[in-house]
Amino acid sequence: MRILVEFLSQSIQFLYNITKAIGIPNYGLAIILFTIAVKVILYPLTYRQLRSMRRLQELQPKIQELQKKYKSNPQKAQQAMMELYQKEKVNPLGGCLPLLIQMPILYALFSSLRSFFNPALNPTVNLAHANFLWISNLGQPDPYILPVLVAVGTFFQQKVSMVSGGQDQTQKTMLFVMPLIIGWMSRNFSAGLSLYWVTFSLMGILEQWLARRQPHLVKEEISAK
Repeated sequence: MRILVEFLSQSIQFLYNITKAIGIPNYGLAIILFTIAVKVILYPLTYRQLRSMRRLQELQPKIQELQKKYKSNPQKAQQAMMELYQKEKVNPLGGCLPLLIQMPILYALFSSLRSFFNPALNPTVNLAHANFLWISNLGQPDPYILPVLVAVGTFFQQKVSMVSGGQDQTQKTMLFVMPLIIGWMSRNFSAGLSLYWVTFSLMGILEQWLARRQPHLVKEEISAK
């Protein structure tokens, strides 16, 4: 993990040097560029997520039949749906995979940014460029605006990732609970980490929106298998 932390610190500094070379030196822009790079690297996993969502969408008629058939027995309905997922080789939680994969990145970035903006620990940092928009120092928490943006971004990213009519009660609950938990936790994150999270969520929402405008791309991939 230490190697990953050092690598992320060096990556942010490298991207900052790029912003400096083009005449707009800012660590906030460097973090946004870093987020874009991570999103590109994780795209294969995201594409698998989109295929899984499309397959779930195709199974909706059968799922709705099971829900109607076992309306008086939710436990039986849940069991029947799980059997259907196994039969069709579909993972209903496949949409969580990109989030789970990036957890080590989040933890390493959290550890990295705790010291990155501290000149005593990182002599190469230029605090004159550590501000971004209303944020005076990306190494310090923003207890108000960013946590709200984190919660809102997480909510909509989850929302667009879900298949209409395919959520059980647990998923519906987590749709509201998870953003609140993450938003509350981000009150103690460095603003740089919260900026990463918000940017990642916005890119995820855009990605889902573009995929839904071109569903044939995912559908053709599934049909080819």
